[in-house]
Amino acid sequence: MLSPGDRVWVNIPKKGYVAVGIVEQAVQPASEFTVLTADGAKSVMDVVQHGPKYKASADTPDLSEYFVKVKWINARDATNAFNEVGLFGNQNTVCQPTTPKWRHTVERLKQAFSIQSN
Repeated sequence: MLSPGDRVWVNIPKKGYVAVGIVEQAVQPASEFTVLTADGAKSVMDVVQHGPKYKASADTPDLSEYFVKVKWINARDATNAFNEVGLFGNQNTVCQPTTPKWRHTVERLKQAFSIQSN
């Protein structure tokens, strides 16, 4: 559901929103996704905590993990998460809500994270 240019908001359930970013690249399977490290670009499976788990299912498209490159605009730690009564919340990994409650949430998040654009 994510495409380059999409804005993403990160919500920790029962804590609140902690980050906003812009998708930079289309989604990629773990076997193709790389990250920049101090030693240059490396496979995400060689860098992240659960890399061996991702490697075990990387050759099976239906079981593989998928990653998306995001340019983070603003982020905060969980102790400073933004939350208030009436904000939209969802347990899904990615969702594209269309309810009026979501529009209210986006407007409040834009204020909280100092986002000026649409």
